[in-house]
Amino acid sequence: MLYFGYAGPAQSAPGMVKGVLESISKHLEASADVDIPPRLWADFTSAAASIAGQLIPGKAVALRVMDDAAIRRLNADFRRVDAATDVLSFPADEKSPPDHGGDIGISWETVSRQARANGNTDLAEAVALFAHGMLHLTGLDHPDDAAQDAFDLKTRELCNSVGIEVETFGH
Repeated sequence: MLYFGYAGPAQSAPGMVKGVLESISKHLEASADVDIPPRLWADFTSAAASIAGQLIPGKAVALRVMDDAAIRRLNADFRRVDAATDVLSFPADEKSPPDHGGDIGISWETVSRQARANGNTDLAEAVALFAHGMLHLTGLDHPDDAAQDAFDLKTRELCNSVGIEVETFGH
């Protein structure tokens, strides 16, 4: 079990949110280790809480938004892949509290890069990556092209359910 939880307040640039816990609902505990504009943070965590509630009702998901260096360390530690990635999911296990639905880590640096490459806003890209991570928390995977297509369709449907339209996202 990897529980991100709340790391406490951090210094931030004026007009940005960093290291703030947003207990949006019973479905999401979110914190950021990077600077994110407050309105963008509010919109993202609101959409994430809604998606979490749809997929894992009655449980809370811990979300940590971080930089490439932090997600690279997690990727190396837990997947033995020494590279940054966009999103990592850690399902709850038998040691988790009964109301814990799992953990999701997202690199905001990668969100911004991929958003530009995919023609998305940072919000749309981040919500799509969160939805993707949530699907992994439910046990779904995409081991082949057909499964990837179905996974992407479910991701887009989740995004649409919170008013976000994306066609292309991720790598």
